[in-house]
This record gives sequence, C-alpha cells and structure tokens, in this order.
Amino acid sequence: MGLEAAAKACTIVLPEAEKKKKEEQEAAVGKNSIKAHVLTVAEEEEEEEEEGVKNSIKAPSYTATGSSRGDLIMASFKAAYKDTLKEALHRADFNFVLTDPRIEDNPIVYASDGFLEMTGYTAEEILGRNCRFLQGPATNRHTIIEIRDAIREERTCQVSILNYTKQGKPFWNLFHMAPVYSKEDGRVVHFVGVQTPMIPNSDHMLLSSGMQCFCAPTSVNASSPTNLHAHIPHADPCKHIAPIDVDEDSCEVKEADKDKAKSSVKSVLSQLVSKCKGLGVTETRCTTVAAGPAGETVICSSLMLSLTKVQQSFVLANPHLPDSPIVHASEMFLRLTGYSREEVVGRNCRFLQGPDTDRRAVQLIGESLRAEKSCTVKLLNYRKDQTPFWNLLHISPVRSSSGKVAFFAGVQLEVAPVEEPCFASEASPHIKQLGAVGAVRVAVRSLQGQGLRRVHKS
Repeated sequence: MGLEAAAKACTIVLPEAEKKKKEEQEAAVGKNSIKAHVLTVAEEEEEEEEEGVKNSIKAPSYTATGSSRGDLIMASFKAAYKDTLKEALHRADFNFVLTDPRIEDNPIVYASDGFLEMTGYTAEEILGRNCRFLQGPATNRHTIIEIRDAIREERTCQVSILNYTKQGKPFWNLFHMAPVYSKEDGRVVHFVGVQTPMIPNSDHMLLSSGMQCFCAPTSVNASSPTNLHAHIPHADPCKHIAPIDVDEDSCEVKEADKDKAKSSVKSVLSQLVSKCKGLGVTETRCTTVAAGPAGETVICSSLMLSLTKVQQSFVLANPHLPDSPIVHASEMFLRLTGYSREEVVGRNCRFLQGPDTDRRAVQLIGESLRAEKSCTVKLLNYRKDQTPFWNLLHISPVRSSSGKVAFFAGVQLEVAPVEEPCFASEASPHIKQLGAVGAVRVAVRSLQGQGLRRVHKS
C-alpha cells in the first residue's frame, strides 16, 4: 500500500483519465467482493430518474470482505431459504432484519429495504454487525436486558424502545422479536426482529410504515439525552415522526397496536416458512427434541452465543447420542478444516482422519472417551480438499451443573511436524487449549444450571 501511495503522488492524472482509472478500480473491487444481495442501487436509481419517479431507497448489494466470517453470513441466509424469498420480502411492507445466533455476536444476515430507509444506514454498513448500533444515550438499559433475556431463553419478546438513526435522531419503536426454529432438530436458526415507529403523544398512534430490528448497547452521537428532539426534513425516511419525548410513559401502547405488531411478525415468519430449503423452518420448536444434557441433539442459542466468543478451533460432541455426533463447531474450526457448518454438525469427528492417520492415536482417543477422561494427542488429519495437516488435539469432558458429562470438547491446533520451541512471552499450545476448554465449561455449567433469573414485577 505504501508503494501504491508513492506512485500516485508522483503521477499527474488528467480529470478524464482519473475518472476512468477510478472506474476500473471500482470494477476490480466489485469482482473480488462477495455478493449477498441481488439488488444494485445505482441501476435502480437510474431507471427511477429516467421515469421521473422517486421510489423508496433500495437495499444496495450486500458485500463482504471475502473472509470466512463473510462467507458464513452469506451462507446463513442462502442455505436456509430459496432465492425467491428475497423477491417476496422486497414486496413486503415490513421493515425488519434477520440475525443468526450461530455466528459470533448474533450478526445481521439480512436487512429489508425499509430497515435501511428507517435507520439511514446502507447495507454495507450493517451486514455482519450486531443490531446494537441502533441504541443511544437515552435507550433504557432495562429494556435491553429484557431483550437479551428473551434471546437467551429463545422466546418471543415485545417492548417499547428508543432507537437512533445514523444521523443520531431518536425515535420510539414497538419492537417485536421472534425465534425461527429448524424443523429438523429444533435449533434456532435465526431471530426475526421488527419495530413499528410510534408517535409518543396522548393518542399513542402507530405509524403505518415499517419496522426494524434491535439487539444490544453502544453509544451514538446525539443531542442531550434529557432534551432529545428530531427535526425531520421532507426527504427524511422518518419524516412522519414527531419531535421525540424520551419519557417512556409517553409511549404507552394500546392492545390493538400490540396485536398489529404480532401480526406483522407472523407475516414475515410465514414467508420464511413457505420459502425455506430442506426440511424447513417453523415458528414453533419441534416438541420431539429432547431437553437436557443426556438427550439434547442441538445447542440452544443462549449457549451458542457464549460458545461463539471462544476464539479457538474446537468442536462439541454429544456422547449421549448414537456415534457421538458434533453438535457445535467453532468458526476457527471451519476455517482450519475447510468444511461448512452444515457439513460438520451431526457427524462423528472421524471424517478428519485419512490413510496416514496414526491408528494408535485414534485408539487412545476412544479409550479416553469411554473412561470420560482428558487426553492430548498429535495426529495427521485431513482438510476437506484432502490436504493433510498435523493436529495437536486435546479432548476433555465437559460436565453439566449436576456433575454429569454433557459434552466432549475437542480443541484442535495446527502444529509443525517437528515440535518447535515456545518463546517465554507466548502461551504454550496446551495452555491455549486448556483455556478454551475452561471457557466452554463455564458456558455450559452456567446455562444448564438454574442460575440467577430476574424477577419481573407485575
């Protein structure tokens, strides 16, 4: 980058040549970017201007950096739903987002056009981010906690909350969130969140236009939290919102308004259900999925959110199910092996073995699993493309709050064929693995026990 900057400084570029060069650079960037949305804003705006019609802003092409996280965000929507869903959602009057609790920080994987209009953000600015950027200095923290509890407990939630646009303008919303379950195993694949902007006056009127999503806290540049007013020009997407009173009492919602918000969520959910892939998704969890460490086939989203914070290559396997299948695989594991999450979850870890894998190491692993003991082995594993790599594998039982083995954690670390010296300033590979196992144990025990629960006064 330094060489490129130097070259540009020494080159005189004529206006036309500079324009052409810029267009070529943008075209090159476009080829390398990952597309996760089918609409292109520039083309649509040109067509609208030719027709003399000013329609609502369309969602620009979703792009990602090409990283594995970007791939996961793209695949989250594409793997679950048919291509026709996007067209159907574009016709909907609702403003909403989908988030994926299986990916670290529960990021946005789809945003409707109305959501972008409402908040003033572009798709590139929000895709892959947690929805907390909508919060600001006067957002009620108790409301945030209430929503977090609903996410952890995988249930619906409806609250009134103060959010902020990109320009820092506050607006009240009736927020409704609902989980989307997999029909196959009952896990939460997405959360859908919609919000109806409200006029905080004595009539408690709800706007007829759109909704959006919300998740958790940050700070936003805005005016004083004790005297927030939104002056909305004619072209602003929130032009119908009156000056904002941050007093929560001014935003009491009628039952009819709550019912309207629920029906809006149901409308979005029905589109997701009708245009899903495979066995599909559903609004309600499958009742055949057993609960508890001795029978769970999936990881609940609350535990999933905790596990995504563990920045190591690891998997969780459930020894209480036939063939001890993997029930969770970290993003770093997917990057290391080249497999997608769908290709890993539900399989025994032996798919990483190959012709030159040491059978004695495999036998030692089996003995440790049967004895419910930890073990560390170095063995040759194979990626999806069949390239071999040396894996320093640490396996350890993970016990529930009752003391029984709930899972086995397997932490992988790619190492050189010959052991290399470890510098004093660096943690040894085994210490890193023990740290990962410790974090997993804390997450499992805290969420499978009764824990501390908030008591809501009626």
